[in-house]
Amino acid sequence: MIRIVAVSGNKDSGKTTLCRKLLNELEVLGIRTGYIKRTSEEVISENYTDTGSVSAMGIGSVLWGRDGLRCELGRSEGMTPQSIVSRYFPDSELIILEGGKDLALPKIWVRTEGEEPPLQPGIFMIYDRGGNKDSKLVYCGGEEKEMAERLASLVRGKAYRSAKIYFGDRPLPMKDFIADFVRGSIMGMLASLKGGSNTDRTIRIYLDSSTEGKK
Repeated sequence: MIRIVAVSGNKDSGKTTLCRKLLNELEVLGIRTGYIKRTSEEVISENYTDTGSVSAMGIGSVLWGRDGLRCELGRSEGMTPQSIVSRYFPDSELIILEGGKDLALPKIWVRTEGEEPPLQPGIFMIYDRGGNKDSKLVYCGGEEKEMAERLASLVRGKAYRSAKIYFGDRPLPMKDFIADFVRGSIMGMLASLKGGSNTDRTIRIYLDSSTEGKK
């Protein structure tokens, strides 16, 4: 299961800075991550633009530029963090969602100076840049590595899940020993093929499970 953790807090508390530091530390740990920023501002291009006019039809569009891609879908009704993750980050282990203090997600609360104790449910870590370490939940500036290690333990646990299988957007739950068995079987078969021994770190296999045309 892909875990989603919100980094929440009041305006200008330093959420973005913390997200960047955590994502960098998680990358060092080898965790496959994704990043979502929730905002109250409008993010779809104006209707007179190419992508904006298509997005207004409720059709997903992608702006492909020299510096990367921007995906747009002109609707937010019915969207959940889980549906966004399954669509755009199916290969990730952990998603950092900036904002989302009203969402039912486990949260890291970024505390501002003099702020009263947060009341939002789901808080399991508090980040205080000022060094006010007044409880076991609090991490201070300079402890981002320890925070990332705790996040990594949420998805890795004691063992690393070495294989994942998806039916469409739905992941198939597997215990660690099953995931290892699936990985070993596939790697063994691929190794017998020409070029199979020089595979990349991540292997994607697509199967057509439709029964059309079959008797």
